Amino acid sequence: MHVYPSTTYRQIDGLAPTYAQKPVIKQEEGGKHIKFECRVLADPKPVITWYRDGVKVQESARCKVTVEKDEKSYFVTMALTNVTVEDAGKYKVTAKNELGETAANISLNFDTDEKAPKDGITPTFTERPSIRQSEDETKIIFSCRCVANPAPTVVWEFKGKKLREGARHQMKIVPDGACYHMVTMEVSRVSDADEGEYRAVASNKLGQGAATINLHFEGKTASDKPKIPDGKAPRFPKKPEIRQEGEKLVMECMLEANPEPEVTWFKGTEMVQEQGRISIYKKICGKDQFVVSVIIIKPEASDGGQWRCNAFNPFGDSNANIALNFEKGKAVPEGFAPTFLDKPSIIPNETGTMITMKVRCKAKPQPTVEWFKNGVKVEEAKRLVIKEHKVTSEMFEYSCIVKDPCGSDAGKYKCVAMNQFGEATANVNLNIEADPEPKGQAPVFVEKPTIKFEEKAGRVLMEAVVRADPQPTSRWTKDTKELDGSRVTATVTREKAECYRIRLELRKPQPTDGGVYKCNIKNEFGELNANLNLNIEVAPTIKRQPKVVSVINRKIIIECIVISSSKPACNWLKETTKVRLDSRHCLNINEEGEGRFLVQMEVLRAEKSDCGSYKMIAKNEKGETTSHSVLITESMLEEEVRHSHLLFTWG
Repeated sequence: MHVYPSTTYRQIDGLAPTYAQKPVIKQEEGGKHIKFECRVLADPKPVITWYRDGVKVQESARCKVTVEKDEKSYFVTMALTNVTVEDAGKYKVTAKNELGETAANISLNFDTDEKAPKDGITPTFTERPSIRQSEDETKIIFSCRCVANPAPTVVWEFKGKKLREGARHQMKIVPDGACYHMVTMEVSRVSDADEGEYRAVASNKLGQGAATINLHFEGKTASDKPKIPDGKAPRFPKKPEIRQEGEKLVMECMLEANPEPEVTWFKGTEMVQEQGRISIYKKICGKDQFVVSVIIIKPEASDGGQWRCNAFNPFGDSNANIALNFEKGKAVPEGFAPTFLDKPSIIPNETGTMITMKVRCKAKPQPTVEWFKNGVKVEEAKRLVIKEHKVTSEMFEYSCIVKDPCGSDAGKYKCVAMNQFGEATANVNLNIEADPEPKGQAPVFVEKPTIKFEEKAGRVLMEAVVRADPQPTSRWTKDTKELDGSRVTATVTREKAECYRIRLELRKPQPTDGGVYKCNIKNEFGELNANLNLNIEVAPTIKRQPKVVSVINRKIIIECIVISSSKPACNWLKETTKVRLDSRHCLNINEEGEGRFLVQMEVLRAEKSDCGSYKMIAKNEKGETTSHSVLITESMLEEEVRHSHLLFTWG
């Protein structure tokens, strides 16, 4: 007998991780807290790991990671509390199970002019507010930097009360990049009464953020003017630089602060001391500007790791992080920062249907390259192509190609090349002679859309006033449906130059005409929409007059149908006396449809004394109405047959 080895094949059922929703950043409490959120499809449950600038993120008191199951997907969150600008960086989240692995990146950046996300940004103050004093010591200027898209409105508060702009308080919002804004307030004729807590609240349609600062004075004697301490918290305005100079490795940071800060370097969690191969320098290079550096002579692989520069003065502190990585088997990282070899070239093709902007760059290792137009990062699209070509191991060509160029493509272009040793920038001015664009203006609202009720005329007018060139057209819908033309008239009337009144006239309005009306206003230069919510309230009307619909076992039911914009209050009268509700007399009001109510009165154990003429009064906020009369007769009681009833069907 022969025994053959057997092989067992096992198929793993499940799903390798994929991202159903890429990471997004959400601000809470005005940007004080930030959440990174994404959704992962996976089966079995994946292991989630977060990285910042290539270093694994460890959970702590201010950093929490959660993974919540939702059917076959997992909702992944990393929450950062008490966020500062030092939390900026490139974050990566990986999801891994036995079937595979996936990763996604997202940048948290407080200091670069990035293209505003399509969905917008909730206002967030990215730096601590600062206070400075004018030279004559009569004004105090509060300044803080805010990121928001769309641009925010800002309200200043003092001790919890809103400040109004006037002779003493001047408030400004100045754009500072694609979606950044400098928020300032000047306070004139300063006195001791201005001392206390100030708060700037920035708002847009996505939410709001706030920054708080306390104003304290020095020198409060009778002869002294109020004076604030003069200074600013440390700030690193540029990315740290690593470069090699012979046998020296230099890590260098630009720093802004006033007064001069105390600087401490760390490697990992240990403080770095000047000794042996390591030297630490701090140099003044301008007003409130410093260059701080660490120089390592004959660097070794053991010098690699996470370095941090901490700067501190009485107004605050800040940190710059540097990841010093060494190539395997090499003690010194070899390479140099990018440099552009010549001026950028602009090359149109023969037919003028394509323009190529080209730069040549020398660097080691190969740099990453980004193109910008008028300060906004250029993204590849149908007409925009970005290419790279490796000429040699240390020389590269980069191109930005514009297809079918037009006047709007003209502007200031910038090519930024970066590697671990530094960065370089090349500027290109692209001028395009194009046919003059047609003149005109897309519609914009001059006044807020309004609804007018004209009771005497028996109509409702919905109106909007817009400025546009040329005259726009209008299209009205209600609850996304076209309107019945028999009772409505839509008009566009010119009132003055480039100003038009858009009107919808609704005749004989009924409660069922209530709803959301949308007006699309459009010309060749653009369009906009007006949304108007129409609520119509009228006195009740009797849709079906009262009738006796059932007589069973001496139980009589009278019912009618009432139309009302809100649930009516109903009373029944016998002859001229109000029917008192008790164990024998019951009232039911049920809504059968929008604004349509079935009103019933039940008479239990009916007797001859219940016979007579009945009518119903329905009432709401707009008025009341009285129904016709209906009779309960003795013959109804005499003709009653057990287990049978009279049922009337409305025609």
